[in-house]
Amino acid sequence: MKKTAFALIVLILALALPARADVALDMKLFFYGPATGQGGGAIVATSLSLKSLRMKPEEMQDAQVAFTPEAILARLRTSFNNPGLTLLTSGDLLWSADGPPSVVQVVQVDGRDYALILTPRPTPGVVNFKVGVVEKGGADKIKNVLLDTEIVLPDREVAMLGFRDSRENSYFVAFYVRARKDGLARDALRLPPGEKPKLIKDAKPAYPAEALDKGIEGTVVLETVIGVDGRVKAVQTLSSPAPVLAEAAKAAVNQWAFAPYLIQGKAKEVAFTVSLSFRLDPEHKAKMAGNALTRLEESQVPKTVKMVMPVYPEEARKNKIQGVVKLETVIDESGKVRALRTLESPDQLLTEAALAAVKVWEYEPFVQDGKAKGAVFTVTVNFVLK
Repeated sequence: MKKTAFALIVLILALALPARADVALDMKLFFYGPATGQGGGAIVATSLSLKSLRMKPEEMQDAQVAFTPEAILARLRTSFNNPGLTLLTSGDLLWSADGPPSVVQVVQVDGRDYALILTPRPTPGVVNFKVGVVEKGGADKIKNVLLDTEIVLPDREVAMLGFRDSRENSYFVAFYVRARKDGLARDALRLPPGEKPKLIKDAKPAYPAEALDKGIEGTVVLETVIGVDGRVKAVQTLSSPAPVLAEAAKAAVNQWAFAPYLIQGKAKEVAFTVSLSFRLDPEHKAKMAGNALTRLEESQVPKTVKMVMPVYPEEARKNKIQGVVKLETVIDESGKVRALRTLESPDQLLTEAALAAVKVWEYEPFVQDGKAKGAVFTVTVNFVLK
């Protein structure tokens, strides 16, 4: 296929999404189809184009994923009840954010050209892909757009997508990110979402005065890299409701320390995400809104009429994390929980589990002088390993 045809394909299907300029992906792609084509056995040829060669596979950090073409083929045959499928070809694709927006593999089956286009937008733990397949017609024109979709592919998982050509033949594309390289975590192993080393020292972020005055709250998500000694080497903001909260969160995380992350007994430099929540004191929020809350002692807390027990996080159980989470809880005049703030917790995993449970609790209304009122009090959630 000529370069002009490639450019046309990319203009039609490739979504040039922004990505950090220091990210690169090493991907493996498989193309499956019928074992026989028109006129006898399928004749297959393949070529690559728009391949960024700025980073070599051996320079990438091994993501420790392995999906064999045989295993994928078996899953496709079973899932789609298609025992006639076979592997037609495979390819190694390299992409970097400072190169072309897409990678393209062209497969020729029985004299027909199919262009497979992948346009990635990497984020920590997942890659958003724009996926397209086109069938070439005569005179370097596109005959059919066979597939045009977007998917979210988590690290260490494989994507499998199917399509039909103009002859109603079924084909399947399977691909995964074999390794990635990031500027922040250039030599680090990236951990999957939700996984992180054991925290052995933390520091609570200070709530910035500017955020308090403006009533700003929310969750800051940070990408964090620790060295082989467990100390924080680098931190960068992935998302934040305000820059002032991001700076406070980074200042706290830079003081944290983790247990070294071991793989086969050897400490590794790893990258992972950390979330820190900034929640305004319920009384502060009520004051800003002009509504007064009554602070209750333990003996004054209304009776619970609906309680959902927290789910012990599997990662916390695996890492033998236990302890008490204390939450400042606000109820409205009807007894429903309207706001929560963490006062004390041994670990973020337990904090999130406690918050998820207590936010759906309900209480009898707090009555004072014959009138139901909003109230604030402390709730204790105890996580004990058995």
